[in-house]
Amino acid sequence: MTALQAESTTSAARDARPAQWVVMTRLLASDAMRGLLTATGVMLVVLAVGSLIARWQGWQLVSMTDTDMVGIEVVAGQDGVTLVASLFLVPMAVAIAAAVMAVVLAARTRVFLAAGATRRSVATGQLVVLVVMTLYVLAVTAAVLLVVGRGTDGALDLVGADGGAGAAVLVVRATGVVLGALTAGSLITALFLRWPWWVGVGALLLVLVVVPGVVEVVWPALADVVQQRFDWWGLDLAAALVTAVVYGLVLRRVPVR
Repeated sequence: MTALQAESTTSAARDARPAQWVVMTRLLASDAMRGLLTATGVMLVVLAVGSLIARWQGWQLVSMTDTDMVGIEVVAGQDGVTLVASLFLVPMAVAIAAAVMAVVLAARTRVFLAAGATRRSVATGQLVVLVVMTLYVLAVTAAVLLVVGRGTDGALDLVGADGGAGAAVLVVRATGVVLGALTAGSLITALFLRWPWWVGVGALLLVLVVVPGVVEVVWPALADVVQQRFDWWGLDLAAALVTAVVYGLVLRRVPVR
């Protein structure tokens, strides 16, 4: 009876363990979010220190509201020195950090496989984390837009959105752009893990240079149609999803060596 109880207890403890892909997702998400939160904090500190220095020196402080003008600039004129800064440095830095983390996490695939993780759990965990990082980048961007635009209406004016429908289209576009960039970086890393370096370089040249050039020369009508389709609001998101699927398939064939 005691042996049966011990076996039942062991089986129950085993069943209570979370699935391996859940563990992988937690591990990868903690690393990714640590990097993104660090990037966010560093940029906020840089902007805060710059503002304090400007006030201490008696400089004029101007906050740029143009989404195309991202940076920090010190301008000296007849009226004195002006510090021109943009809060959009924060989402830009976060997006760069997310791209770097996507490559770093993909590069750790062999380490996880060697430690006993399955390819399916690693692929699932990394894809989920890519979505999490995308949502964080969009959330930071939305927060900055609300601050710079001083409300929802101002934020919509900054991005040129016309009402709720226009904002929804922009959200879909932005999601596709960010997720596409992250999955592309992860896919390129997985290609170099799966095959020799010249395979990854050749695949990039084929997709980015050879195929578009051949289509434009041999089939210009198709090239025109494709160019027109680039204006479709869901193209970036669709391309990101396709890239994510390809990434998952490549990742599940990465050797342990």
